[in-house]
Amino acid sequence: MEGGLMGKKHLFKMLLSVIILVFGFSVFAQTVTQQEELNKKNQVIETESKTETENNEESRWPENFAFLVNGKIFYLNYIIQDNIPYFTIESVFNPLKQAGLDYQKISNDEYKIVIDENEFSLDLKHFLIKSTKLYVDEKEKEKPDFKPPEPIIIPVDILIKDGQVYFRYDFLVKGLPELINKVVGYDKNSGTFVVGREKPVKINFELKETEPYAILTFKCPAKIKYNLIKTDKNAYLTVNARFNIEKEKLIELESKFFKIVDVKFFGRETEINFELKEKTDKISGYFDRNFDELKIYFYSKDFYNPKVDTLNKAAVELDATKHTIKKIIIDPGHGGEDNGAVSKDGTMEKDIALQIAYKLGKELKKRGYEVVLTRYTDVYVPLKDRTGIANSNKGDLFISIHLNASYRKASGAETYILSLDGYKQVSDTIAFENREIKNSKSKDNKGKDEQSSVSFILWDMAQREYIKDSEKLGEFIQEGLNNLMGIRDRGVKQAPLVVLKGLDMPGVLVEVGFLSNPVEETKLKSEDYQNRVVNVIANSVDRYRIYYELRMKKLSDNEDEE
Repeated sequence: MEGGLMGKKHLFKMLLSVIILVFGFSVFAQTVTQQEELNKKNQVIETESKTETENNEESRWPENFAFLVNGKIFYLNYIIQDNIPYFTIESVFNPLKQAGLDYQKISNDEYKIVIDENEFSLDLKHFLIKSTKLYVDEKEKEKPDFKPPEPIIIPVDILIKDGQVYFRYDFLVKGLPELINKVVGYDKNSGTFVVGREKPVKINFELKETEPYAILTFKCPAKIKYNLIKTDKNAYLTVNARFNIEKEKLIELESKFFKIVDVKFFGRETEINFELKEKTDKISGYFDRNFDELKIYFYSKDFYNPKVDTLNKAAVELDATKHTIKKIIIDPGHGGEDNGAVSKDGTMEKDIALQIAYKLGKELKKRGYEVVLTRYTDVYVPLKDRTGIANSNKGDLFISIHLNASYRKASGAETYILSLDGYKQVSDTIAFENREIKNSKSKDNKGKDEQSSVSFILWDMAQREYIKDSEKLGEFIQEGLNNLMGIRDRGVKQAPLVVLKGLDMPGVLVEVGFLSNPVEETKLKSEDYQNRVVNVIANSVDRYRIYYELRMKKLSDNEDEE
């Protein structure tokens, strides 16, 4: 009985397992079937979506493209490649003859382009348009400070198919405006490219004033040329670009030094008329190629004529040789709210630096040099403005006077020249000299070091040439200070000093002693020791001038022999 019951139970369990297994397989099979149907539906949807996207990509282009030049319509010949329109070179350039452009095929790899007396080469091998000749007025060439214009290089996306040259459509609104210096607009509904007026240059401006001077800065997107003329009561600034600027805001701008009375546009040029106020004694201009800024400086009489004495008394002229050193820019470190290093007794670097710089200026004037100081009083001048003052005054040498400080026991003098390579880590001295007062920093300098490769290479070459001369001047100064202080020669050091960056002349920064050293502090405060330091630096300038003139004479003689 019990055995029969156990057999029935076992049979029931087996039957139940079979039922569960069959039911599970049925559910699984149904799930697989549903998933396959869903996948098929998704594939259909994806195919339809892809087809719709491709159709939209092709349909976003109009049936015809055209140029509108001087009120005339010219249709463009094109092909579609990878859903992008490409226009034949003939249909792009032929209409632009109405705008003064001419072109000629030189070879299978090159076209010559001429517009407004400027010549360009279209390089089909390297996909570039580059300037080969840029117009310069003959009067500009005669100026002693003349510099040839920087080359223009325009990348261009080109397609060559069956021997025909095509421009990608976006060249017409990106590269072409730079080539012809005109605005080119695009109406996507009609497929029309409109060649308009001269391309305006977007400009921001900023005014900064102190008692001795004011600086009006125009922040430009690229290098520009300018001409600045001063009359008795006015100054006229002419720029070779059409400024895209709010005329009313500029005219409303007024300072203690000037008032803008008019802004005019002549073709590609902009002219700004300044009415000079009685406070303005001198003006100068300078284009800062590091930050693409045009700076106009307005100087008061106090800037050039300190109350104690003047550095502008008549001086003995140096021999008028073709190559010589005439004008020295002296930069007293720190000033105003920037005290510089401060000793335990409260002696401030800014005060001693100004005293030494002023004495050095007087000594150099006696020796026949022309001298300009970046500050004559206790005012704060930002680092890049010191460079601007030096360049705008067309100096031959730049000497920045500083005093050192250290937490460690230190003494002696140090002379620095610019390092273009920079340091991963800089010393406390360099970090201290490079710092700026926070409120004076320009907000627009971020990213401005990303200059075009061509302009940076030219700037870099010029700076490296100045570094050789800076090192020679630095060697003369350091040798003299070593002898004065009776210390071993530490050599001339290189550092990425902001105040030396961008100078259009050889430049050095001289740390004449340590304020943190009580013995040297006492010496540096004394009239006698300051005069001895001044004589060392002035003698070094004389030595450098002789070295420079002999070198230039040797080069000139070699040229004559050739």
